[in-house]
Amino acid sequence: MPLAESNHPFIVQRPALFSLDQLEQMEEAMMRILEDVGIAVLDDDLLERLSSCGFQTKANRVLIERKMAREFLEAERERNGNKFSEGAQTVEIHSSQITFSISEYPQRVHDIETDEIVPFTTERLIEATKLADALSSRGIISRPPGCPCDVAPQLQPIMQYWIGAVYSRHGQSPVDPKSLESFSYIMEMAEVLGKPRRQLPIYIFSPLTLGGESLKCVVEFKDRLSSVNISDMPSVGCTASINIGDAAALAAAEVIGAAVLIREVIDLPVTWHLRLCPIDLHSMAMALGSPEDFLLQLANSEINAYFHGTKWYPTSGYVHTNAKLPGAQACAEKSSLMTAYALLGQRKFYVAGTLSLDEVFSSEQLLYDLEIKDHVQQMVKGIDGNCDPERCLHDVREAVEQQGFMGTGTTLKEYKNVYWFPKLFERQFLAAWQGEGSVSIRKRTHEMIHELSSQHDYELDPQLRRELDRILAQARAEFS
Repeated sequence: MPLAESNHPFIVQRPALFSLDQLEQMEEAMMRILEDVGIAVLDDDLLERLSSCGFQTKANRVLIERKMAREFLEAERERNGNKFSEGAQTVEIHSSQITFSISEYPQRVHDIETDEIVPFTTERLIEATKLADALSSRGIISRPPGCPCDVAPQLQPIMQYWIGAVYSRHGQSPVDPKSLESFSYIMEMAEVLGKPRRQLPIYIFSPLTLGGESLKCVVEFKDRLSSVNISDMPSVGCTASINIGDAAALAAAEVIGAAVLIREVIDLPVTWHLRLCPIDLHSMAMALGSPEDFLLQLANSEINAYFHGTKWYPTSGYVHTNAKLPGAQACAEKSSLMTAYALLGQRKFYVAGTLSLDEVFSSEQLLYDLEIKDHVQQMVKGIDGNCDPERCLHDVREAVEQQGFMGTGTTLKEYKNVYWFPKLFERQFLAAWQGEGSVSIRKRTHEMIHELSSQHDYELDPQLRRELDRILAQARAEFS
């Protein structure tokens, strides 16, 4: 058996953050919020339909009776087998390999030639998508890493989807439509590619507000959907209470209350989850990637599991940073989060190469992030402690003859399974590095970017390409 196959993954078992009593108090507070404050509904037609269904309203707020909310939760927990426990839970590792997905939200890109942040044009996005696709073999899930800003707003997600499908082997899943006007074209492209969009998100505005483009898309295209997912992102101390337990109660009221209402007027299965987020109360920017973000993601896992009646969900795997340029801050925040999450069992990570939360994409940071990923992958792989006496004796005899183990058959066969060899991080002695020209990691990264950009080899099926070109041309005619 090769050494790597007998490794035991290195993971950490953590205790619960919350007691069952604390979670039950959150649920009680959630019930009171839904009864007394309710959910603000910004869509007049939807508000009227909810009123006709028997919901009590105050102006544009819909109140939800405790009995209805409790029955909703009881059904959800029973469907999931009532598996929640406040005790420490066994980490289940479903895959040994770490993957890293790219965010589709940045509207700006870091230019490695000028070291400036510039808008994502169509041309720049195509080049960035090609680079990401060329890294697919290293575990990158390569969707288009941004949205083009040099076309009309309604055309942006359509152009983004076209670029992803044409230049990336992972780009055929539909992008977020962002607006009702764009959605029909996104749906048509998805059908052509055999990736029909059957679930749409509804994003809740905190505190306690149901409305916006995501809701409009669901209402308009409900007949083409099979389910709806509801989520929120309240900021602790800004759009939610500074007290974590109270903030969790509000977040639960938002998503569970909205799920109850949507289920009543749209005959589709509804999934939901909450996500408490940190904010910097000095700059008023979300502080994703911070120590507080890490702790809140652990909290979200437990809180969601409690309300759903499941085991703890895996930690989020988001490795954000507020750094505006690639370098020290971004690498420190991303590496600390990835290490901690991976030790807790997470193997799927997100926002590779993304800076300033999700505002900027950086090809340079993408390569740093990949090096971090490989570093963490080796760490959590664990080690093999098996000792085969016969093999051991044979190796010792061979090493004695050769005056060392470097040239033994076992070392030559197994060294790549034992050691990780970085592509960027430096390992040699100072004199060797100086002898090779004292080249910085940043310079070598830029050289690697140019090399990788020339290695893109993915091509979409010509017939599918023609169909996508046709749909894009129709959208251009409407929105340009």
